Amino acid sequence: MNKESFYGYGEIIIAAVLWSLAGIFAKQIHGMSAQSIIFYRVVLAFVIFFVFIVISGNLKIIELKDKKIYLIIFGILQAGTMLTFFISLLKASVSIAVLLLYTAPVYITILSPWILKEKSTKKGIIALFLSILGILLIVDPEKLDFQYYSIGILAGIASGIIYAFQIMISKYASSTYSGYTQAFWSFLIAILILLPVGIAPFDVVHENLGYLILLSIFPTILAVSLYFNGLKRVKTQNASILGLIEPLSAVILAVLILGEQISTFEMIGGALILAGAALVTIDK
Repeated sequence: MNKESFYGYGEIIIAAVLWSLAGIFAKQIHGMSAQSIIFYRVVLAFVIFFVFIVISGNLKIIELKDKKIYLIIFGILQAGTMLTFFISLLKASVSIAVLLLYTAPVYITILSPWILKEKSTKKGIIALFLSILGILLIVDPEKLDFQYYSIGILAGIASGIIYAFQIMISKYASSTYSGYTQAFWSFLIAILILLPVGIAPFDVVHENLGYLILLSIFPTILAVSLYFNGLKRVKTQNASILGLIEPLSAVILAVLILGEQISTFEMIGGALILAGAALVTIDK
């Protein structure tokens, strides 16, 4: 493995762990709708990110070049992924939402040879199978009830499809824009999209401000920037499979921080995800 790939894999793994903090912070927020939480998450992320860039004097990081249309598409897709995922959480269940969001690697594995001209490998397909099987065990598919929650199921399916295209668009744009640039402009676009439905009463926002700030920094600014920065160094299929570390991290953090119980199936599922993640990082 060369140095570039090593750093790329490292960034993606760290991003996946940071993303898993979103649920921990979100559970501490009360009296706000999903749209409002997402709106203030990206508003604070945008402001904090911009202030940091100004203070560091590194305005070149957000400079627009060519492929601007792909930044706009990326921002729209990011807002779409967050909204559909949260709708699935509210209308169905956490299990359904997580399972359907993480079908994204399946779509990427199928589509990237045609869209990104990336060659599929046996190693990638095996890792994908192991990781998806691990996800199924972690979310406990026996609890899924597809007779009900049709809106939540449709939203969950949409979140997986949108997330897959978001990753592929980012990969195409990464030759021109770093992950930090993509994150910055995607936050602004998401703000504009969510503005009509996201504003909450001032006192409610003030009461939850601490957790909203944490939500905007760790699983948003840092996670998005690191993931899409690492994406330009590794194959899209491998990156999407490594992103499956997120639900494993979420389970571990829920046990350590929230005191939730972990089942044998969840432990086996976690082991399978780690096996899949390890497989795509090992050289031929």
